Amino acid sequence: MNDDTTIETNVAMEPTMETPENKPDLSSPEAQAILKTMVDEQLAGMKENMNKMSAQRDEAMKKAVELEEGVKAAKLEKLEAEGKTSEALQMKLEEALARVNSLTSINTTLTRDHAVDRILGEQDFRNVTAKEMAKTQIVGQLKQDEEGGWVHATGASIGDFVQTFAKDEENAFLFKPKQSTGAASMQQAVTPGQSDASLTPKDSLDNLQKQLQGMDLSQMGF
Repeated sequence: MNDDTTIETNVAMEPTMETPENKPDLSSPEAQAILKTMVDEQLAGMKENMNKMSAQRDEAMKKAVELEEGVKAAKLEKLEAEGKTSEALQMKLEEALARVNSLTSINTTLTRDHAVDRILGEQDFRNVTAKEMAKTQIVGQLKQDEEGGWVHATGASIGDFVQTFAKDEENAFLFKPKQSTGAASMQQAVTPGQSDASLTPKDSLDNLQKQLQGMDLSQMGF
């Protein structure tokens, strides 16, 4: 085999290396807009799936309740027809107690959700869908303490747990990215040992651009 051919083949098989010149600038307004759109689309799709699952669950529960009530009504009617008064009264009592327990459970859930909503209102979520997703995850990890209050499974308060949840990088996509002020960015762009007065506007912009190019998605809230 010809040596020239071998060299050409090896060169052709060598992968193209990404250089700083062709690296996409994720800090540009255009890139930020595209990334925001992609995240919003993913959140919208997840919300739609959650709504479908909730609707299917609610429909199944509704049918189950209707079936159970029908069976109870038929049993109660049979007891009364057979003259079994005490059994019928016992059945009615049990049903009344079950309704009381159900109402108590609903009231407890509303109290929990109110506490969570109040604390989540202090956070800057990307949109309503993101807030609902965060609420679902947070509520699923709560429990009642001995006094009936709601806390995290570890015993931490809801407020402390929400703060920890918001700081977790895996949940960053649910929150709006934190924007730094222009003055702070310009100040950070100054090279150590070099005063602001010695920098020209072009120097400052060049330093700022270098910093932005070194940022990754997690630093920008994605």
